[in-house]
Amino acid sequence: MARLLEYTNIEKKATPHIFRHTHISMLAEADVDLATVMERVGHDDPQTTLKIYTHVTKKMKKGRFRKS
Repeated sequence: MARLLEYTNIEKKATPHIFRHTHISMLAEADVDLATVMERVGHDDPQTTLKIYTHVTKKMKKGRFRKS
């Protein structure tokens, strides 16, 4: 992971698990339905996906995403 981060501009401490959170948040930002996200990442409980893994992105805050 450290070797891969050398090729990026990421300054924060990054782990593969952080990218999992980012991936799920970006899927939510892209308006991918919850069932598809859960299946993709192997979650059985929607609350795990929504409350733990999905974070509000800058685009979401600015309202630049499709709303359901």
